[in-house]
Amino acid sequence: MFAHKLNLFLDFKDEKLYIYSYFNSGAPCKNCKVELLDKDDKLVKSLQTDENGEYLLADYKDISCIRVEAFGGHATRGKIDIQNKEEETPITKEDSFLESIIAIILIILIFLGLKRVKK
Repeated sequence: MFAHKLNLFLDFKDEKLYIYSYFNSGAPCKNCKVELLDKDDKLVKSLQTDENGEYLLADYKDISCIRVEAFGGHATRGKIDIQNKEEETPITKEDSFLESIIAIILIILIFLGLKRVKK
């Protein structure tokens, strides 16, 4: 049933909307039709994916939905939410030495308890 399922991946990359479409087998959706729709589901623009099944869209402010259609009638769609676009946050190192010690002690206590119950 999912042999020809079409998947769609949307992400923000370098202030552009990254569109990637691929089949269930992992093969990219080459030269597939990409339709950009507004909030009323009206067609704004039609594009095509490249040989890798990708497209970078620079101007996406009026776009709320993306629809990808492959040959044979396979299609998928995805909604984008620009307001909830994740900002890149720096990774901070947390001092968790005490938490690590407590976790190790708990694991030892669990194993000792299991060993005692087994006897």
